[in-house]
Amino acid sequence: MFERDKYIIWEAGEVIYRAGDPSNEAFLIMEGSVQIFTSEGLLLNRIGTNEILGETSLLLNVSRTVTAIAASTGAKATRIPRQYFEDIAARDRVTGALIRKSQYRLIDSNTQSNMLGTEIERLSVLVENAINNGFSDNTAIDELRTTIARLRKQVVFDKHHAYHPSTMEGSRDDGENADNFG
Repeated sequence: MFERDKYIIWEAGEVIYRAGDPSNEAFLIMEGSVQIFTSEGLLLNRIGTNEILGETSLLLNVSRTVTAIAASTGAKATRIPRQYFEDIAARDRVTGALIRKSQYRLIDSNTQSNMLGTEIERLSVLVENAINNGFSDNTAIDELRTTIARLRKQVVFDKHHAYHPSTMEGSRDDGENADNFG
């Protein structure tokens, strides 16, 4: 990393910060892109021009929750100090609360993605072992079944809980509920 004028420049593959590092600032990407990984190495996202990284831990006042690495293009960014976010939250409590809530949801989503990625990797190893053993290893097959059953319980796809006017039986999408939100 080096600084030129008001910009920070990272070379391709350079670590910007690691999960667990202290959080002192966020960054607005001006050029290039950055890859975001869990601490276990699962790629979560790629952040590009005009996007912010590092805001989650800054807004929640916690250590970095992910690792950020400059992508193959490298990256150029400007710093966004903690005070900038604190000023926004102080000026408008609703906006501050909305931002914090969405950041908590992001952390939860990242955690679930990491858990599922880890389990998928584990399943692929079990499948490979079962194939290599000609499916004669009942222990591996039983473990596959158990793992898949457990994952099905954790990942619930329930259309009855996913509300959207066009998916609800007998619903109307005529703005009827808009009055409830003043």
